[in-house]
Amino acid sequence: MISFTTIKLMASIFTPEFTIGDKLSLINFFKERSNNKFDGDFFSVPIPQDAPAEIPRIILNSEDNSWKLEISLQRTNLIFLKSNLLEIEDPDALNFSKFAQELFYSYKTDTDVKIQRLAYITERASAIEDNSPSQYIADKYCKDKYLEEPFNNAKQFELHSLKKYHFEGFNINSWVRLKSANLLDEQKTPIVQIINDINTLSVQEDPEANFTADNLSGYLDKIPGHLESILDLYFKE
Repeated sequence: MISFTTIKLMASIFTPEFTIGDKLSLINFFKERSNNKFDGDFFSVPIPQDAPAEIPRIILNSEDNSWKLEISLQRTNLIFLKSNLLEIEDPDALNFSKFAQELFYSYKTDTDVKIQRLAYITERASAIEDNSPSQYIADKYCKDKYLEEPFNNAKQFELHSLKKYHFEGFNINSWVRLKSANLLDEQKTPIVQIINDINTLSVQEDPEANFTADNLSGYLDKIPGHLESILDLYFKE
């Protein structure tokens, strides 16, 4: 199995009924609960009232730009981002999940915001030696007759899969996207990238959903291990 490095982790809560009142109070809340992770600049700019709900109204950053919190009327995203395979030591998925649990648990219990959907996303990368990422994916997942034509010498290659199933008390959508890409470093390092997005049903699919703080904590506790098992399925020899 090839070795992957995590380049992005994101945990999200969807709050479609949310309205932002006192922005400064909300900013201070997350800064106080973040163990000083959001020690960089923050952004809170006037946005037209009729602007799309998914546009962030508040963005908090860490000084090294590896941590970010985006707050919109539709969702709040906690993000750990790493653009280079070598420069920043990333937390593993379990440590990230623990921090997300603590932060969002406090948010739910302190504000009683209605949470209608949960999501957890990982992006991982692996630099492939002696082969192009596109060719690696094609060789692994395509029959020989398709490697001769039409998939020979492909410059980019992508697989995209969606499954829906019940997991640990949650009805989930499990997305897997496997593709060739380049890192955002000076060398534009070619990589195989796998994006795993596990989320509960959309508001349209389950309009009555209203997750408790314990639901949220349980989801963020169980999903990281499940993501590891999915990675094993795709890349076991």
